[in-house]
Amino acid sequence: MLISRDGNLVTLINVFETRPEQQQELIDQWTRFAEQIHNEPGLIGTALHRSTDGTRVVNYAQWRSREDFDRFQQKYSAQFASRLPLASRVDPHLYEVVYHFDKTEQ
Repeated sequence: MLISRDGNLVTLINVFETRPEQQQELIDQWTRFAEQIHNEPGLIGTALHRSTDGTRVVNYAQWRSREDFDRFQQKYSAQFASRLPLASRVDPHLYEVVYHFDKTEQ
């Protein structure tokens, strides 16, 4: 994945609130799903992050365009709904990079 202010990439940051005893199951389900959809048109890459307190899972995904993401979301909306019981709250939003610092680029 590429974090850069250049280009027209769209970033999805989706925060799932969950219970510590369900965090790993949520991660396992999303990992299996991500492995199934890795060839979707417009998908650049995705990463899952777990909170150390067990209460959140964050999905960070990059797309070539909002249109690619919208098509993907429509295609898989039923599968998204099937994972909701493991999360007490889901908070997805699309973002653009406005600032980036990378020490390795210096």
